[in-house]
Amino acid sequence: MVVREVALDRDVRSPRLRFSGARLASVHTVRRAVSVGTLIALDAGSWFLACMLVSVASEAGALALWRGLSWRGFAGAGAVIIVVAALKGLYGRRHVRQGFRRILSAWVIAFTVTLMLLLPLDPRGIGARLVVAWLLAFVLAFAGRALYDALISLVYGADADAMPALLLGSPDVCRTAMLKLAALPPESRVTVVGLVVPAGHRQPAHRLVGVPPVVGTADSLREALQTSGAAEVIIADYQSLNGRLRSIMDTCRDSRVALRIVLADRQDDAATVVHVPGMDCPLFAIESQMAFNGQYVAKQALDVIGSALLLVLLSPLLLAIAAAIKLTSAGPVLFVDERIGVGQRPFRCYKFRTMVADARETQESLEPRNEAGGVLFKIRDDPRVTRVGRVLRRLSLDELPQLFNVLKRDMSLVGPRPLPLRDCGLMQEWQRRRHVVLPGMTGLWQVSGRSDLDFDDMARLDLQYIETWSLKSDLRIVWRTAGVVVRSRGAH
Repeated sequence: MVVREVALDRDVRSPRLRFSGARLASVHTVRRAVSVGTLIALDAGSWFLACMLVSVASEAGALALWRGLSWRGFAGAGAVIIVVAALKGLYGRRHVRQGFRRILSAWVIAFTVTLMLLLPLDPRGIGARLVVAWLLAFVLAFAGRALYDALISLVYGADADAMPALLLGSPDVCRTAMLKLAALPPESRVTVVGLVVPAGHRQPAHRLVGVPPVVGTADSLREALQTSGAAEVIIADYQSLNGRLRSIMDTCRDSRVALRIVLADRQDDAATVVHVPGMDCPLFAIESQMAFNGQYVAKQALDVIGSALLLVLLSPLLLAIAAAIKLTSAGPVLFVDERIGVGQRPFRCYKFRTMVADARETQESLEPRNEAGGVLFKIRDDPRVTRVGRVLRRLSLDELPQLFNVLKRDMSLVGPRPLPLRDCGLMQEWQRRRHVVLPGMTGLWQVSGRSDLDFDDMARLDLQYIETWSLKSDLRIVWRTAGVVVRSRGAH
C-alpha cells in the first residue's frame, strides 16, 4: 500500500530554500552526499574502464577507442550516462535505485541518446567496439553497484539511508510507536533521532531504554528541527496536540520537512487512512497539494522572461505615466513601501504614486473612516488620492512598476497580493499561510471581486490558489485579470 504523506519536504514554491547547519552536517546528509558521489564515480568509471579494456582486447591500443570517439564523444557519453541515471532515480535511496531492470533501462536510454548525438557530431566514432564497450560498461556498473550496496549494508545495516525523524508525543507513547515504525517497509523506514514532547509535559527523571533523548517541546519544534537535522516529523500522540496540528504543519512546511501521523486508536474512512503492511494500527497522512518542480521552474522562467518583455514593450507608457505624475503633483514618481513576501520576509514594493506625498502620515487620522472589514484599510473616496492617481487606480496602471519586483524575484506575475506591514500585523495565524509562495501582481481574489470582498474571503481564496496551483490556473487568472481591468470592476 502506498503511504500518503504531507509532501512539504519536496515543496519548491519558495525560491529561497533554507536548510539548517545541523541538517547539512547530519550523518544522514553526509552519507547521502558520499553515496551519490560514489555512485556517480562508479557509473563514470565503468564507462572509462570498459573503453580501455575493449581497446586493449582489440589490440587497437589503450586509447584507440577514446581517440576514435574524440574527446567530445567520450566525455559526452559519460555525461549522458550520469544525467539519465539521475533522471531514473539511480542516485536515490537504496530501495529506489536497486533493481536490474531499472539499471538496464537507464543504460539503454543513455546508449540511444548517445548514438543520436554522435550521428551528427562524430559518425566515425560509431562502430562495433562502441557497442561492446557500452555493454561491458553496463555489466561493470551493475556489478559495482551491487558490491557497493552489499558493503554498505554490511557496515551500516539495512536502514543506513533511512530518513532522520523526530517523534512527537510522550516518551511512553513514542516507545510504542517506535515498535510500530520498525515494521514499516524499507521505503518508509526512518531513524528516530529525538523526541518532541507536548508543551508542559513533565520529562521523566531517567531516560527510557531504547528511546532517543528529548530534544524539545511542541512549542519549540522549529528549534528542535534546526538542531537535530531531522528531515521528518512523526506525531505519535495526536491527542496531545491540543489544536496545534495546523501550527505544526506550518512549521514543517517552513522547515522543509515531511509530516506523518500515527493513529493508534482510530479506524477512519479508507480514503484518508492507509494500513501499512506489518502494522496493526493505521498510518494516517494528511494530503497536501505539492508543487511540482518542472511546473514551478517553468513559472519562474515565465516570470523573468514575461516581466522583462513587458518592461521593454511598456516603456513608453511607463515614461508617460511618470511624466504625468511629476507634472501634476509634488513628490516622487514612485511610491516605495515595505510589503511582506514569501516566508513572511519584508521587501521593497514599487508602485506609481497615486496619493499626495504625505499620505502615509495622515492615514492614522482616517482610520475611523475605514470601509474594509478586518485587516485591510480602504476608503472609496480617499481624499489623499490625486487626479492622475484615480485614473491609474481605475485602470490598475499604478502597479506596473511591480514588474521590477517580479524581475528581482521578490514577486511573481500571479500569486497572493503583497500587503503592507500594517495589514500583516493584524492577520490571524491561519491567514499568514498565504506567505508560503511569492506574492503576485494579480491573484485569484483580484478576479473574484477584487476589493469588493472582505479580507477573510480574500485569504481563503489565496489559500485555495496555493493548494490547487497549476500553470493552467495561472494563465486563466491572467486572462481573467485582463477582463476585470477593462471593465474596471472593484478597483478603487
